[in-house]
Amino acid sequence: MRAAIYGAGSLGTILGAFISKSGTEIDLINRNQAHVQALRQNGAKVCGTLNFTQKVNALTPDQMEGKYDIIILLTKQQFNEQVVTFLKDFLAEDGVIVTLQNGLPEYKIAQIVGENRVLGCTVAWGATMLEPGVCELTSEPDSLTFSLGSISKTRNAHFEEVKALLEKMGPVEV
Repeated sequence: MRAAIYGAGSLGTILGAFISKSGTEIDLINRNQAHVQALRQNGAKVCGTLNFTQKVNALTPDQMEGKYDIIILLTKQQFNEQVVTFLKDFLAEDGVIVTLQNGLPEYKIAQIVGENRVLGCTVAWGATMLEPGVCELTSEPDSLTFSLGSISKTRNAHFEEVKALLEKMGPVEV
């Protein structure tokens, strides 16, 4: 399984740090070159209610190669048409985009990649980027939870893998 977090700002960097800390490989992708450079040089520094630094694989969108089975999407949804159209070329044939965005963007994403290739997820925790490579977890560790669902009646082939990835950080309610 090949996975990425696209739009790895504060939430994505922290999620990626937890996933990487578990020994699972995941690419953290962000347009902010200073952030990507800091992540490469120093790892992801998580501070706030938890404190740790984790080596991560960070890159900019122009450095993406190959296909991903899972792309966790954390960009602003007003750019979804452009971003998801771009990501479609990097999504495996049975791959899935998991949106952790505000609102209900699943239906518009499904218009681009297909209903069975979209999962929606909510998070019950918050974060703030303090500086490139440094993100503050602003929620208590016992609130690091997710709710995961699908608009498709058929479960995506990667559903359980997505659930397992998120569980590297906290409980997942389906």
